[in-house]
Amino acid sequence: MSQENVELVQRAVAAWNGRDIDAMLALTDPEVEYVNSPTAVEPGTRSGHESLKDVLRTQWEILSDGHWEVDRLHERGGEIVGLGRISRRMPGSEARIEDRILVTVRFDKGKVTRMEVLGFGQAEVQSALEAVGLSK
Repeated sequence: MSQENVELVQRAVAAWNGRDIDAMLALTDPEVEYVNSPTAVEPGTRSGHESLKDVLRTQWEILSDGHWEVDRLHERGGEIVGLGRISRRMPGSEARIEDRILVTVRFDKGKVTRMEVLGFGQAEVQSALEAVGLSK
């Protein structure tokens, strides 16, 4: 697995957790594609930095204290598949709830060119893992 690509994924997750749009844009190609799961609140494909900024702002609004952790990274062809968890505090409590997420990231010339959420939630992630040939 390319250490450079692993570091790009780690920096992107850190930028997401830090609500740092400028850092995320610096890591991505100006024509980056973001593909959200068909079951997401806002499914579909978006292209370019302006669309990515819109996606990030919406995610951070919905998950105001959300935190993304990567559990495992796998290389598959020219992309990295990341299995992780997104958590947030329960309203009115310090307790956190979390759910699984599976994302693929593609690269070119040291930049992220495509991010795709393959699954969010235990059942969807399990199906997506099987579809890409990875066991849980």
